[in-house]
Amino acid sequence: MQYVPIQAFKGARKSITLVGWTNTTPQSTTACQVAFLRPPLFSQSQELLVHCTVVWNHAPVAIVSGTPSSQVHDLRDPLVLTPFKLDGTLNRNRPGEANLATKPTCKMTKFKLGSWLNTSPSSNTGEAEGKKQNRLSLSPFSSRSNGTLKDEVTKAEVSAASEPASSSSRLTELATKIAAETGKLEKYMKENGMPLPSLDPEGPLDFPKLPEDIQKSRMEIMFATRELEALVHGPREDVRWKAWSWQDSLSLQLVNHFGLAKLVPIDGTITLVELQTKTTLDAVNLARVLRHAMTNRIFREPSPGVIAHTAASRLLAEDQSLQDWVGYNLEDNFPASAHVLQALKAYPEATSLTRTGFNFAFDTVDKEPMFVTFGKDPARAKRFGGAMVSLTGGEGYEVKHLVDSYDFSDINARGGTLVDIGGSQGFVCVDLAKKWKDMKFVVQDLQKTIDSAPKPVSDDTQIAERIEFMAHDFFKEQTVKDADIFFFRWIMHNYSTPYAVSILKNLVPALKPGAKVVIKDQCLRQPGEENPWDERIMRGMDMVMLAVLNAQERNEDEYRALFKAADERFVLTKILRPKGCRMSIIEAVWDPEAAKEGAKGEETTEDSNAEPPKEEAS
Repeated sequence: MQYVPIQAFKGARKSITLVGWTNTTPQSTTACQVAFLRPPLFSQSQELLVHCTVVWNHAPVAIVSGTPSSQVHDLRDPLVLTPFKLDGTLNRNRPGEANLATKPTCKMTKFKLGSWLNTSPSSNTGEAEGKKQNRLSLSPFSSRSNGTLKDEVTKAEVSAASEPASSSSRLTELATKIAAETGKLEKYMKENGMPLPSLDPEGPLDFPKLPEDIQKSRMEIMFATRELEALVHGPREDVRWKAWSWQDSLSLQLVNHFGLAKLVPIDGTITLVELQTKTTLDAVNLARVLRHAMTNRIFREPSPGVIAHTAASRLLAEDQSLQDWVGYNLEDNFPASAHVLQALKAYPEATSLTRTGFNFAFDTVDKEPMFVTFGKDPARAKRFGGAMVSLTGGEGYEVKHLVDSYDFSDINARGGTLVDIGGSQGFVCVDLAKKWKDMKFVVQDLQKTIDSAPKPVSDDTQIAERIEFMAHDFFKEQTVKDADIFFFRWIMHNYSTPYAVSILKNLVPALKPGAKVVIKDQCLRQPGEENPWDERIMRGMDMVMLAVLNAQERNEDEYRALFKAADERFVLTKILRPKGCRMSIIEAVWDPEAAKEGAKGEETTEDSNAEPPKEEAS
């Protein structure tokens, strides 16, 4: 049975609201059988005109109107309406219920349904269904009876299995929300002397830090504008243009690779003719690339053939880490993503580091993982490093969330040791050492990375003398014994489960009772539990891990299973999500008795937007 949504028709002023579905297509010869969400009760029915719009395939196709035949009528029972065209006003007390004290002023004339409403199923089918369904009987009439029809759907208490609300009311709701939240945001920024957002090259290049309530308004604007865009596109167009959007990546890739932004004067203009003399691109391709980029507000053309900067193109000219980020994503990840399908068809288990989309894209299948490829190309490795600087310096990834939100006070009090495994050049330990002044730190990474670390790691002697660097491969047994914390940041998400389990197993010989493994990575929440902006970014990171390393972002259950697969003596004790951070702090404790006691500690896990420990907050 196919159900056709019926929406309330709003006349010149107000109308009775009816929301329900028919089980037949509106036709000129067949009555529609209507089932209502919450059947309204009408009184003084002889003075009541009921009317609604029938919607078929998301378009209004008929007006149904008439007067009830009984004094008091529950719409769960049959109701015979005399059809009329409405031209007038009607009073309404509240949705779904009417009690009219005076006769409404209505001018009514008989109206015939246009032949364009004749669609399947057949009239015989409709009549048969009408006999089966003891529901409201309505005669369909053409929506052309009123040239100013507007659909209106009330916020009924609809179950998850019911038809979705009309997009027309959602459009207004979203537009209202955008206006209200934008007003809050702009008011705060003006009152606090903050520069307002601008796409002009002389405008602010980053959005200012905001207090929590105003940041929430900013997020609401982002969510609502994205949904509004999808609604006004319509589902078909929305999907169509998403599949087409690879061209955005293409033009940005070419702009960045050929350094076009650096060739345009920051505070001036340059002609296309002159610009072409400064690049290897020919005139036709230069113009087409720039003009496509302009559709994304990268560059502008103030007069024909004259190029100038926008805020985005200025950043591409001046911000090296952003250039690295764009280059890494569009010259490494972009080709890798295009070959994921090929990799999954060939190796559907998707666990190997050398059978990824990246390997297929760069002809290294079964030869070497991505990081080895980068290690052979200094320029590529440098670009990757710059890209990570750009990422970790962005909103939601700052080291301060670890420093301020995880309580190291007990370890600090006894002068304990933290081992930062895969700790690069030690910048995380430097930030931790600034706050926790009695802790000691060991930074472990491959020899080449250790050799590139700054010496000293900090100008502050009190900090530098507490940080030791050590070459170590985490796929081999851990050499630092009896440390208090073994810390992994941006490590586990780089590896599929077999590799991640191996990394954890290599810690076991070095662990003392009570030692902690602390992982700082994303911990995915259930779909829909995350705010839409962060969920899109985090799910996107998960797709990147698939494309380049056959790795993954994990949820709580997957972290629990990971520790259990490594050794049942690992007990997952905490998952902490600091406010404003996309990464979580996942803590497991080494408990030699845990395997004997079963699922000890299983109920102590928490996932929260946590405040910093009050007694230790900086």
